[in-house]
Amino acid sequence: MNLFKTIAAISILIILSAAILSPPPSLPADVASALSKINFTPDYNQHIKPILSDKCFACHGPDQAKQKAGLRLDQSNAAFAGLPESPGKVAIKPGNIWKSEVVYRIISKDPSYIMPTPESHLSLTAMEKAMLIKWIELGAVYQPHWAFVKPVKKELPAMSGRPDNQNPIDRFIWAKLQELQLQPAPEASKELLLRRLSLDITGLPPTTAELDDFLNDNKAGAYERQVDRLLQSVHYGERMAADWLDLARFADTYGYSVDRYRDMSPYRDWVINAFNSNKPYDRFIHEQLAGDLLPNPTKDMRIATAFNRIHQQNMEGGIVEEEFQTEYVLDRTNTFGEAFMAMSVSCSRCHDHKYDPITQKNYYQLTAFFNNVLEAGQISWNNDMPTPTLMLPNEMEEKRMDSLKQRIEEQEAALEAITTAAKGRAASWINSDNFQQLIAEDIPAKGLQTFFRFNGTLQQEKDSSRKGIMKHDAGATGDKPVFVKDRQAQVLQMDGDVYLDLSPAGVFNAASPFTIGMWIWIPQSLKEGVIFHKSDGERLYNFKGFNVSLKHNRLEITMAHAAPSNAIIKRATQDVPRNQWIHVALGYDGSGKAAGFQLFQNGSLAPMETIIDKLYKDIIFHRKEEPGLQIGGWWRGTGFTGGKVDDAVIYNRMLEPLEMAILAGKDSWKSHWPSTGSPPTTAAPFELSAYYAHHIDTTTTRQQKALKQTREAYYATVKDMRQVMVMEEMPKPKATHLLLRGQYNLKGESVSPGTPASIMPFSQQFPNNRLGLAQWLTHPDHPLTARVAVNRLWQQFFGTGLVKTSEDFGNQGEMPSHPALLDWLAVHFRESGWDVKQLIRLIVTSSTYKQESRTTAALRESDPENRWLARGPGKRLTAEMLRDQALAASGLLNRKIGGESVKPYQPAGLW
Repeated sequence: MNLFKTIAAISILIILSAAILSPPPSLPADVASALSKINFTPDYNQHIKPILSDKCFACHGPDQAKQKAGLRLDQSNAAFAGLPESPGKVAIKPGNIWKSEVVYRIISKDPSYIMPTPESHLSLTAMEKAMLIKWIELGAVYQPHWAFVKPVKKELPAMSGRPDNQNPIDRFIWAKLQELQLQPAPEASKELLLRRLSLDITGLPPTTAELDDFLNDNKAGAYERQVDRLLQSVHYGERMAADWLDLARFADTYGYSVDRYRDMSPYRDWVINAFNSNKPYDRFIHEQLAGDLLPNPTKDMRIATAFNRIHQQNMEGGIVEEEFQTEYVLDRTNTFGEAFMAMSVSCSRCHDHKYDPITQKNYYQLTAFFNNVLEAGQISWNNDMPTPTLMLPNEMEEKRMDSLKQRIEEQEAALEAITTAAKGRAASWINSDNFQQLIAEDIPAKGLQTFFRFNGTLQQEKDSSRKGIMKHDAGATGDKPVFVKDRQAQVLQMDGDVYLDLSPAGVFNAASPFTIGMWIWIPQSLKEGVIFHKSDGERLYNFKGFNVSLKHNRLEITMAHAAPSNAIIKRATQDVPRNQWIHVALGYDGSGKAAGFQLFQNGSLAPMETIIDKLYKDIIFHRKEEPGLQIGGWWRGTGFTGGKVDDAVIYNRMLEPLEMAILAGKDSWKSHWPSTGSPPTTAAPFELSAYYAHHIDTTTTRQQKALKQTREAYYATVKDMRQVMVMEEMPKPKATHLLLRGQYNLKGESVSPGTPASIMPFSQQFPNNRLGLAQWLTHPDHPLTARVAVNRLWQQFFGTGLVKTSEDFGNQGEMPSHPALLDWLAVHFRESGWDVKQLIRLIVTSSTYKQESRTTAALRESDPENRWLARGPGKRLTAEMLRDQALAASGLLNRKIGGESVKPYQPAGLW
């Protein structure tokens, strides 16, 4: 037994000794050859992370849902830890390549073992493998992503053989050229310099006179004076706006298949003026993201928020409202990430970002900042601009608006006083014979326009020659009406597709009082649908007119010019009864206010919450064939499916609460009438005195008529007034949810506004809204905002940014060609007060910018993209510049110089 144990022990020792003494595996020849050429320490950000990000992060990166084998290579603690599926092994062992599983995987030839896998269609070159091996061998030092680290302003490089007072840009560029043993090109000729400068700053070629002035100016500072002149040109703002409007996805049409025109030129003009006035870039950001939330916002500040509304908008008939409301919010979020941070945040819509540390939750926290606006998912076919909007009256219109508003306020105050006095005269009327006629009325008769009993017919009770028409939801004449026995007679049965059109009855403008009442029976199965409406019938949240509808088991009333923001919307605070007859009556006093827009249920005022109270335009189309009242359904919308209707009435006045109760059979005139034969009194029941004052007394009715005319004059003034889409916060924030797989109807956990902590945590010092988000962007510790802005300006003047991927500063983007210069410029830009013109002046007065662009074959071979800037910029004209160049050369270009329009021509020899 002891002998057996001894033999076993010796065998184990032999095996272990062989393992220890056996030489490590050898590297493939091509990898070994590449490794021998690496005579420097690889930098993680510059050399290693681009390889990992491009070839490895898809399966071993930030997206936890897609991580394979439990391995994450974007974080050192995860990469250095043991492999969950391979006990005893680690992915990366710093300083020891042969104890790093990554090395074995990348050099393997076994298709079932090699990484990246053949199925990924990714592969590593010999040099990439060698770079990873060298990095691990030297300690596998991880570094945070350069773009997520706050920029620091380093000292300017010392310049041997050159004066120290050179432009700071030149100090950085020349230091790199010296390192690469390259010489800068000589300065370009004055003609070429002015042409380059003019096109870059104004987008226009210089005129003959401008060129002559520059050529004849031999005094010191001649070039700088040209720079200052061009920066003061009105065309400077136009040139700068061209690039910004591309980032802002500016368009004068809505997009999608129904691509109608929209006038967003006020926002375009705001951008041009912002650049011409040299608005600080931080203010430029704040006003566009949240101008409406700034203290005492001006009209211009609110116009700036159109930046958030220039996305595509859909008016197709078959779309889902909620889906496109979601798409608009996500578009704003995506544009925010791309324009201000050069981050592809949209990649996190459906899952965690595969390359950058932005989780799906981070993404929807960002969307929460942009989700608090009351807007329609489907825009109107009648060409009303999607709300919320800002009206932009000219001087004359504004004066008339102000005058009419003042007159309305005065007339409203006068009407209140007159009505109070009239109530004191009610007693004599009640005790006169004139009151007797009310006693016999089963329903109020004064102002009754239309009455349908639906007792087996669609004929009006008052005028049998007029009747309603059944129509399909597509607007065509429909089937015969369906009547069923109920309420001791016959009532109209609705199927949700065919509706009753009572046109022209029920046409009222926003200044006209009215009442519409009817008995309705709502089935338990109906979740949502319109009961009756006067509109063009484009969905519950996109129409011009008014309606009573069922939403989420509660009755909702809406009056709108363009729902849902140019509107009054009120929602019942209690669920509506089902499977029983109830009486509903919609009353409106013509005031344009939520307080005067009421719903009565079974004769009592229904308790309602006001969603929005902002009706500022009329509710009718002002066309020859104005749609009237429709019951039971509407075009392309959910109708009153399974419901029943009876006894519909339309009045051209707002009935008193007593009359609403009479309609519902809960009260009568007689119960409020003094006993027969009693002597006249000086007082009258409150209900009757209100009726007399509002509807009988000639003094009040004359004042009501005058007030109605003034209100109509106001609506006529604003009818065709110019307006622009803007942002406007809702008083009660919307709930925002993480959307599973990015689907609008697959709601996950609820999220609050927030930002990715990997970029910079959202401090409690910021307000929890868009203004706070803008302040977060421009905080001195934010690592991206200034860098991204500086890089785009550099790209404008040199053709390529210091970061070539100006749209992507994430892990998939390129490293900066001159990191220290980028950071120096970013900090300088912020410290200058975000002065855009000052930064441009610094760039264009540098010797680097003024170099001749001609090059040699050797330089073109070593630096084909001119990333090291040993020569001046040589780039193609933009589309706008090419157009204006052709116009200038032909003498057809009109431009303003000193406030006067001139026709310059392009001097010969500068093409």
